[in-house]
Amino acid sequence: MMRAKKLMAVFFLLVIFSCIISSISRAFPDVSAVAVVIYDPDFDLVIYEKNAAQRRSIASLTKIMTILYVCELIQADVISLDDIVTASANAAERGGTEIKIKSGEKFTVEELLYAAALASANDAAVALAEYTAGSEKEFAGLMTKRAWELGLTDTNFVDATGLLSIYSGNYSTAYEMALLSQFAMENELFKHFVSTKEYELKSKGRTITNSNVLLDKVDGVNGIKTGATTPAGHTLITSVERNERRLIIVVLGAPSREIRNSQSEELVEYTYSHLQVFIPKGEVISKMNVPDGLTHLIDAVMDRELSLFNFNDRYTDIETKYQLLDKRAPIEKGDKVGELIVLHQNEKIASIDLIAGQNTGLASFLRRLWNRLVQFFMDLF
Repeated sequence: MMRAKKLMAVFFLLVIFSCIISSISRAFPDVSAVAVVIYDPDFDLVIYEKNAAQRRSIASLTKIMTILYVCELIQADVISLDDIVTASANAAERGGTEIKIKSGEKFTVEELLYAAALASANDAAVALAEYTAGSEKEFAGLMTKRAWELGLTDTNFVDATGLLSIYSGNYSTAYEMALLSQFAMENELFKHFVSTKEYELKSKGRTITNSNVLLDKVDGVNGIKTGATTPAGHTLITSVERNERRLIIVVLGAPSREIRNSQSEELVEYTYSHLQVFIPKGEVISKMNVPDGLTHLIDAVMDRELSLFNFNDRYTDIETKYQLLDKRAPIEKGDKVGELIVLHQNEKIASIDLIAGQNTGLASFLRRLWNRLVQFFMDLF
């Protein structure tokens, strides 16, 4: 009897201990960075924020717009990846992180983009700016104009590198950098550069590696950019994709490179540990009547899963409704036939396409007439 009581006591202690450990493991990371945003780009939701709207120096995160703008010029056939750029003395003299460009050296646009993206090379960024706009000042004006076109009204650029600070007029916010990162990562050329882990820079006879160590360390990380200056502190924007769900984490003003990296990693893992699936991909949401189809009753199914990063059971009370499109046959399996709308506290927070679960084909004229007569009487009674 005594032995049984002891075993029971040990069991309860183990349960309590396991609950404590579980609680510790679920605790939100201690974030010492000045400004932080955890952003869900799939549904345009800010999951967590700390000083998200505070204007700050952003250091080499500036190069996100530098690289993106050049990529857009390439995609518009204004310039080419193979174009030859002759470096100016101004580019060669730019300090900070660099690939040690010399005045008069020649590089392709592609080489300079890799150098700016991976090595965060200031000299490469200036060379690109001067080549595409004539001067870095003119290029910075174009960068700001592009930011405003994207709706980033709390963002301003005065250089192509981020060496200049908010005191010189170069700034953004954690929230707007998340939005810019989302837009940039949807550009396949930009994404290619920032996701590359290393590159052989033949013109300099060396291999450069990506300064974003999380690319190798954290599952699903596919970009985007590091940075550090005294006014900005240590900065990092991380793009992740796991299980077809994307995440962007912005960390500004961390006290060190190591803390910046470790806190970003912790935020990634914590956030994905709270990813909750509410409706799985392929779930039938409704039947859809297609009177002129050979198959005139098809399934409207989820094109992707409805999953949310559910901190503190924030989304336990979500509601859903659906809308079907008025479509005529023929409908192919996988065609969009409607939309699932997700509501939280009576506000729309997400929408997911509903797709056809089957082909309808197209019925003959007589069959279509018959289907419509049947539907008419069904609606009547």
